[in-house]
Amino acid sequence: PPEDQSLVVRVIAEQFAWNIHYPGDDGIFGKTDLRFINSSNQVGLDMEDPAAKDDIVSINQLHVPVNKPVIAQLSSKDVIHSFGIPVMRVKQDVIPGEVIPVWFEAVKTGNFEIACAQLCGLGHYRMRGFFTVETDEQFKAWLNSMKPAPPPAPVAPAAPVAA
Repeated sequence: PPEDQSLVVRVIAEQFAWNIHYPGDDGIFGKTDLRFINSSNQVGLDMEDPAAKDDIVSINQLHVPVNKPVIAQLSSKDVIHSFGIPVMRVKQDVIPGEVIPVWFEAVKTGNFEIACAQLCGLGHYRMRGFFTVETDEQFKAWLNSMKPAPPPAPVAPAAPVAA
């Protein structure tokens, strides 16, 4: 489906989680770089990039609106995984160094599971995510709840005290 009529998300697999990256209100994914990946920045967002400041990242939580095409751009940080949403009959291998798009459209709301269908290491059994299909209003509310907090306003330096 055309990207401008779809929800486009990035799904970045790693041992043993699914990192879900949504563009922010601007609809543009912020730049990412491996140098920026750490425990608080799972997808390596470049926070100096203005487009990254409103991006939303969740771990093991893929939320989508009902009756809207979803294009998931799949990639892996480490080994081969297999992105599977059984209820959607979606299963696609995820290969390091590749971006592989898959698309689907949910036609009913509900809570379902994301599974890794490729033995990807000792913790493979716990590589499980959650796929939530919501009404458009519920999806927008969830996105709003996930928005990054704005940076604190700068504090003016205190005036010197006369002796």
